[in-house]
Amino acid sequence: MIPNDFYFIAQILKERSGFSLTADQIYLLESRLSPIIRQNNLISLEDLINSLKLNNKELKEAVIEAVSINNTRFFRNTYAFQTIKEFLQDLLKKDAQKKNFKILSAGCASGQEPVSIAILLKEMNLPKDIRIDIFALDMSHHIIDRAKKGIYTHYEVQKGLPIRFLLKYFTHLEEAWQLHPEIMQLIHYHVHNIMDLFYEQNFDIILCRNMLSYMTDEAQKKAVQNLREILSPEGLLIVGASETLHQMEGFEKVPDRVGCYQIKQIDKKLETVPKTAWTIIKKPLFKPAVPKK
Repeated sequence: MIPNDFYFIAQILKERSGFSLTADQIYLLESRLSPIIRQNNLISLEDLINSLKLNNKELKEAVIEAVSINNTRFFRNTYAFQTIKEFLQDLLKKDAQKKNFKILSAGCASGQEPVSIAILLKEMNLPKDIRIDIFALDMSHHIIDRAKKGIYTHYEVQKGLPIRFLLKYFTHLEEAWQLHPEIMQLIHYHVHNIMDLFYEQNFDIILCRNMLSYMTDEAQKKAVQNLREILSPEGLLIVGASETLHQMEGFEKVPDRVGCYQIKQIDKKLETVPKTAWTIIKKPLFKPAVPKK
């Protein structure tokens, strides 16, 4: 792949998903694009580039899906799931009247993260009148379609899934494992790009782990702002252990919790101010009189 072709595709990916490819990832790009060339009966990489330059939207989306990072496993970083458990327990103690909770898994790939959350909730033995909905988002149509089936290979279930959970919540097929309906019904999968604002609001917990580090600074800020818009004022945002929001407005680090952030206290207070006619108006209705000298 010549440099110009690489930078052309890298720019498409940057504009649509915010992901940033570096020159040392040419081999990765070539390997991800080879199946697209075959599936679309194209002759070569040059043929693919020419089709993209003609603004073939379907082909462009296929390229974005193919290049997007989809590396995941069950119960990845167990401390994050311990945090989710303890945070939910604290919410229940603070507000006994709250019966509905919402959790968001952004960049869910083939579903291992939301499935792990759903299993965690089942193991918590929450009161029957408590409802928790898990929303799982990924920008890849192909990967979401696969996640909705709840079928995982022998190799996939061996990555992070305890054997007791495998036997308890999965059915053994000939060459794979099928997730039980009781777990699947807790998860709502959607094709969505976090560069765009999601339609659901007031999430108690949002997980956006190991995605921001692949994005440009500008894309990171936009994605984080979108997540802040849909996070409950008292909610928790969990990012990857190596990721930080120190440069992002509106969030503060949760002490002694890896990758955990909440909306800044000052912002919480502002959000609770009633929206009267006076608070909505940003400029004064009139200018104060200036005394004559």
